[in-house]
Amino acid sequence: MKSISFALFFLTASLIAQRPGSTNQPPQQAQVTGRVFCADTGQPARFAGVQLIADQPAKAPGFDPATLGKDPNFEKLFAAALTSVMKGSNLSTVTGLDGSFSLDKVPPGIYYVVAQLPGYQSPLSQLSQLERIKAEAATLKAVESTAEKIVIQATQGAHVDIRLERGASISGTVRYDDGSPAPGVAPILMAMEQDGKWKELGSLGTLPTTTDDRGHYRIFGVQAGKYALKAALPTMQASVGLGASVALHMNMGDALLVYSGGALREADVKPVEVGQGQDIDGIDIIFPLNNLHSVSGSVVAKSDNHAVDSGTIELEDSETKAKLRTTMIEHDGGFHLNYIPDGQYILRVTTATDTEKSATDDDSDFSRMLHSKTLKSYGGAELPIILKSDSTGLVLQVPDTQAPPAKTSAAGTGPGMQ
Repeated sequence: MKSISFALFFLTASLIAQRPGSTNQPPQQAQVTGRVFCADTGQPARFAGVQLIADQPAKAPGFDPATLGKDPNFEKLFAAALTSVMKGSNLSTVTGLDGSFSLDKVPPGIYYVVAQLPGYQSPLSQLSQLERIKAEAATLKAVESTAEKIVIQATQGAHVDIRLERGASISGTVRYDDGSPAPGVAPILMAMEQDGKWKELGSLGTLPTTTDDRGHYRIFGVQAGKYALKAALPTMQASVGLGASVALHMNMGDALLVYSGGALREADVKPVEVGQGQDIDGIDIIFPLNNLHSVSGSVVAKSDNHAVDSGTIELEDSETKAKLRTTMIEHDGGFHLNYIPDGQYILRVTTATDTEKSATDDDSDFSRMLHSKTLKSYGGAELPIILKSDSTGLVLQVPDTQAPPAKTSAAGTGPGMQ
């Protein structure tokens, strides 16, 4: 395990993607008022989130991780994005004790009014996180089908009442196969689409659902459909000391995914049918403790065998081609992947580079990503492996020129190699 700052990286990327555009307000604005009720109780939906989604929502701008933080206006953009997230906007608010809400500075346009309250259905709950960010036409259809539509013209406002329908729930435990609970795990809900493919849903609430000290979880506000869950070993942990001492320990290469029903591959997952408003219990995720192996080695330049100090290592299922793990090459060219079940895999190197450290480089992955200078780029390489035990001392050689990934032989083979 190593201390890195991936969480800060993803937070930064998320904030930049949400950064506001022009702060100039339209000359004419209107007021939107309304009330939100719970259909099952007839009572007000107290402190429910309410937002107006434009019929042509602004797409989040793309960003290049290689240049993240190097923009001279980076700090200003980061501060503006953080302020926007904390303050919200004039297109979102929270209901009061009587379920009422008011948005007082709404520009002219066509909007869909969406209310969200834990335990109740939302048109956004069936969207993946990526779909929410992209906000494409297909995404908007999910909102159009259930949300109230309003048209704001100049200073002419609108009033809308919203009834929230209680959703279904899925609950169970996450534990190890010796019976001990796995606390602090965030199960991810997956919905089966009409074509039979699985779609990972975003968090149905403000924060992801995590297991309690007994390993129990409960996901609520679910619409009727076919579902499954997956969860990763809780290898990412924060250590909190005295004062401002906080350290995040994380290695993406340790993130073993296990699915409900005991499946270790998405192709083997069996869906659970959930009816309207139904409470489904006993959907458990069990982490295996045996027959898990480690893979480690180094990445070197094919020309002179010097260690390449930056890049990405991917572990792929050789049968389904699904990407199972991703981790970064360490500063000494090494890589480590742990908790891998028996099976056949492809180990792949991408975006391999030699880098020059800056004076501010503290050797963390996030710092290197922001401050290191690329000296030379390499092509990819891949290595088929069969795991029945640990495999160590692997050496993957990357070519000097950008080229399609080429199969490579391992300079060192462990007992897990066939």
